[in-house]
Amino acid sequence: MRVRNILAAVAAVLLLLPTSADAQIRIGPQLSWGDDTDLGIGGRVVASVGTLNTWDFIGTFDVFFPDDSPANDISYWEANGNLAYSFGLPDLPALSPYAGFGLNIAHVSVGTDSGDFDDTDLGINFFIGNQFDAGSMTPFAELRVVAEGASQVVLTGGILF
Repeated sequence: MRVRNILAAVAAVLLLLPTSADAQIRIGPQLSWGDDTDLGIGGRVVASVGTLNTWDFIGTFDVFFPDDSPANDISYWEANGNLAYSFGLPDLPALSPYAGFGLNIAHVSVGTDSGDFDDTDLGINFFIGNQFDAGSMTPFAELRVVAEGASQVVLTGGILF
């Protein structure tokens, strides 16, 4: 049942991807810090959603490096598919604040001397952020709250090309 829910969520996100040839797609690296999972590194893709110029699809994937206890080997990753609404600031064109929501798929694997444990959870994201116009690249910063599933607060920053 859980796999079916995850596949349905992924299919829904794929339907939101832009279909026109003139869609703008930007990609780049990101660093994240989660209050439960510590430091993470990953990538991000941002694509305009069809004819809705104020909406973007943001897809991310991060591998986190939680502090392992001496008795456990912990690995954690998460993937996100989000919709973001961009707010225009006519007086400050170099700033592009945005807010949105989306789906979070989180996977944790714990290895111990007594056995292994794996779990994958589906959650909901709520986030705010800002992109900064810097010419050919676009730095960004974001605060995300993951509700349900792997609940945590995540700070993310990076650069889009």
